[in-house]
Amino acid sequence: MVHMKKIVEDTILAYIETHLDMEYGQDDIAEAFGYSTDHFRHLFRMYYDMPLGEYIRRRRLLKAAERIGNGELIGNAASLYGFETAAGFAKAFRKEFGFPAGELKRQDDIRLDVLPEPEYDRNQIRISFLETQELKMAGRSVIPEGGADIDLLEEVAYWLDHEFPEIDNSEFSGMQCFKDDHIAMWYHPLDSQEITYLMGPVVKKFSCVPEGLITVTIPGRRYAVFETKQDSDKKELAETVRYLCKYIFREWVPANDVVADRMGFTFERYHGNKVSVYLPLI
Repeated sequence: MVHMKKIVEDTILAYIETHLDMEYGQDDIAEAFGYSTDHFRHLFRMYYDMPLGEYIRRRRLLKAAERIGNGELIGNAASLYGFETAAGFAKAFRKEFGFPAGELKRQDDIRLDVLPEPEYDRNQIRISFLETQELKMAGRSVIPEGGADIDLLEEVAYWLDHEFPEIDNSEFSGMQCFKDDHIAMWYHPLDSQEITYLMGPVVKKFSCVPEGLITVTIPGRRYAVFETKQDSDKKELAETVRYLCKYIFREWVPANDVVADRMGFTFERYHGNKVSVYLPLI
């Protein structure tokens, strides 16, 4: 059966699922998530390794197949899920499942699970291992909407998608910052029960940091560093970070003989439109 739990847990797939029996097109779905159609198609394919149109078509086929299997007339099920003609539905059904829709009730092994799992193009991800020097950063933080219940993996690059307090030019002018070198991360202050998202420049020393900014020292240690081989446009930067983090924690860590230090700092590092994710290793 279809992994409905996974569909429900994925905001995009859940939205698509609830609109399969409506006259909703790709433009409508993209608009609902605040993207242009072309950009949303690009992001969907990058994450799910499947074109958006193909995913919608397959889900509609499967929903129609379920109804037919439960006794619905083929023409009615086809019409409900957007197939204009019975012939068009029959052709698409046979191509997908390899037998006519009329034989559906005699097929016990129909594959109803076509939920695309995220796939990652390793050729586009560069992984390196390095020993870092101690890093000092200073920045501002926000407590995220949702507090401790927030999905940290879905909300990396938080500063790009939410209103975030910037460091103004007067504050920057007195700080000794490294050029175009910023760090962002989920941060749990020792004196607080709240998890916060912290973002700011890498600095040479704390003595020049204005009051009101949070300072953090990241100890020198061994890291696995992940980056894409191409720079990202600013509008795609957040999705690039999520892509990297999901690859790291869902595929790379389970498949490799390494132990990540959960007590260390996992952080995003930005040099202009180039981003790297640093994973502390034991």
